Amino acid sequence: PLSGVLFSLEEIYKYFSPLVLISTITAAVVADFISKQFFGLNPVFNFSTSQAIPLNNYWILLILGICLGIFGAFYNWITLKTQDLYAKLKCSTSIKLMIPFLLAGILGLLFPIVLCGGHAIVEELSLTTTLSLLLLMLVAKFLFSIISFGSGAPGGIFFPLLIIGGTFGAVFGYIAINYLGISPTLFNNFIIISMAGYFTAIVRAPITGIILITEMTGSFTHLLSLSVVSIISYIVADLLKSTPIYDSLLKRLLLKNNINEYHSKSTKKIIITNVVHFGSKIEKTYLNNLKLPENTLIVSIKRDEVSIVPKGNTLIKAGDTILTMTDLKNEWKVRELMDSLTTIE
Repeated sequence: PLSGVLFSLEEIYKYFSPLVLISTITAAVVADFISKQFFGLNPVFNFSTSQAIPLNNYWILLILGICLGIFGAFYNWITLKTQDLYAKLKCSTSIKLMIPFLLAGILGLLFPIVLCGGHAIVEELSLTTTLSLLLLMLVAKFLFSIISFGSGAPGGIFFPLLIIGGTFGAVFGYIAINYLGISPTLFNNFIIISMAGYFTAIVRAPITGIILITEMTGSFTHLLSLSVVSIISYIVADLLKSTPIYDSLLKRLLLKNNINEYHSKSTKKIIITNVVHFGSKIEKTYLNNLKLPENTLIVSIKRDEVSIVPKGNTLIKAGDTILTMTDLKNEWKVRELMDSLTTIE
């Protein structure tokens, strides 16, 4: 439930809002309670080990984080390229969907472990599995996920991302244990940590990734190592100029449906909420000294649970919640401006 709430704030809404927080946490807790009535209290990934990685082995996490950052950036790039290739096919969507459909049939006969969400793959990730089979599962699941999602077939990439990341961690852990002298008891650690790191590199939501895997494994033992790898993979993916996958997909969807054109002509208004941070540019500033864009107006200031009607001589203080109204077509510009004014760079 906690990772679901964080995902809605960090990835979808992208801004902290008390109203959104209360709404999402209520929905998440109720949904979690109901699902546990049917599926029980066991975590999704019930790994037997709970041993933390020793601090003198943290150098291996640096390498793992870099690899996951590069691999995640490559996944984002190849996903968009695959969609471009499908778009070039001069045929109907139904015909395009036949490609992953036929591929699923072939894999169902020859290599069924890579189908569906991927629970079967997780059960096969162990040191007794050969490196060649681990690599085969990784490549097959990666390509099948790319081909399926790129076709436009209804479905998601959320859980497949975790499975691909976990399989990559199994390959990395196998190499680290057999060739770099890492303890075999840490094999499952690499699977768990890689799920969070790979998710972070692709989605660019590190807090969600860390809490997600913590909740799914039911253990806080790996919290520090999860954080280290997620931060490193985030930085590497960002340095490679990889755009978060959901942002890229949303942008393409809007362009495909001419939503941007609609916004450019829209006369609708939108309210933007910002909290004034200590030391920000706007702190201790009078409203009449602010230079806001055209058709943009601060309509309310909430201070200590009291709503203040803004006037020119109203002094903005740290902790104030500012409500700014602007045109829908100018939302992103005004949102960026208000963020720069109310937060510390």
